[in-house]
Amino acid sequence: MASIQPITDDLIVAAIRRASKRVVMIAPGIWPPVANAIAEAWPRLGSDQVTVILDVDPEICRIGYGSLEGIKILQEAAMAAGEPVGQEPGIRICVFIVDDQTFVFSPTPRQLEAAPGDDPSSASEPKANGLILTHPPASLEGELGGGAEGIEARKFGLETLSQEKLKNVTEDLERNPAKKFDLSRAVNVYNAKIQFVELKIHGCRLSQHKAPLPKHLLKSVKRNKVLAAKIGNTIKLIDEEDNLVTNGTLSEETVFKRREAIDDKYLRPVVGIGSVIDRSRKAEFLCVVGLLKQQVEEFSQSVEEVLTERFNAMAKELAEEVLPDVLADLPPHWKKRLGKYPDQDQVRWLIVDDLLRAFGNPATKVGRMKVAVVFKDVTYDMLNDADFQIQIAEYFPDLPVMEEFKAAKERSSAKQEPLLL
Repeated sequence: MASIQPITDDLIVAAIRRASKRVVMIAPGIWPPVANAIAEAWPRLGSDQVTVILDVDPEICRIGYGSLEGIKILQEAAMAAGEPVGQEPGIRICVFIVDDQTFVFSPTPRQLEAAPGDDPSSASEPKANGLILTHPPASLEGELGGGAEGIEARKFGLETLSQEKLKNVTEDLERNPAKKFDLSRAVNVYNAKIQFVELKIHGCRLSQHKAPLPKHLLKSVKRNKVLAAKIGNTIKLIDEEDNLVTNGTLSEETVFKRREAIDDKYLRPVVGIGSVIDRSRKAEFLCVVGLLKQQVEEFSQSVEEVLTERFNAMAKELAEEVLPDVLADLPPHWKKRLGKYPDQDQVRWLIVDDLLRAFGNPATKVGRMKVAVVFKDVTYDMLNDADFQIQIAEYFPDLPVMEEFKAAKERSSAKQEPLLL
């Protein structure tokens, strides 16, 4: 057997499944197939015959030295065996001692390149990335706790992986997860630390709602000097002093105050372009936007009945004021319907009905009340623009806006669609 050769997951898994005495490993991270093989070997070999040492860090998963799933598999197996998973921050070499056979190899950053034997674009033999020894050096055994002195001589992985540390790594990866890539298509890529965000509230500016007056009533309004001074071709449906606008508990004002608070805390404006967010705060941002969504839903539920009352009252009041002028000059299409001497109440109700139609259906207006969020990635050219960098540095002085490296193309293309909350 050649000493230098490709060390693949399949090779390691096969060796572990054949193991009859011990498995000792140290690596930056681990993938589920190998983790499962070790988890199966633990009860077979005995708890004190399996040693696992990892660098438990979210960046290990983002780079592709292993996955969170692999770590969790080993942590569960270790807890079942009553043994710890050791931590060794910064380790960047893989060593597996399986019985008396030793595998030493360089880990593959699988977000950047395919692991040996997994490159779908290569028809040649997998490239060598390590060596296999028939017996481990005594010093290596001792430093990993696999020698005659056992854990007493161990120099690596002395810190135990706690559930709290695993929880912190899990939460970090939920905020900024590792991406999946098509390893057959290597490209120059960058990882932006910021994203553009559009946060919009639709339909809640009740104080800005206006309705056009029916043309056949507009002439009568213009003849009334008092009304003409207050009303143009359109009529404002809700006054700025209305409780729907200014109520301190639930109103247009409270909805937009919450929106402003979200803007101030999470979003930063880039002149002439839009607002940006630190991607590590995206999950937190979406949580508070969820609270804004609940507030808008509560507001919409409280608004419909009140709008109906306001529209009816306004239509009746306006009908009463224009009634004399309408009676003096009845719209032609009403004359045929009402005759030469129309009933005053009939005319009044016709005015009310036409005004209500012009004002619109309150249920429809309420149905438009929505919160929408759209995330858009920052372009490579923009991240390299000096003016853009200056603006971003002002808001995020300690945040490098981009990491650039050669990597594989993402498997699924990102499609920008509004996220309605």
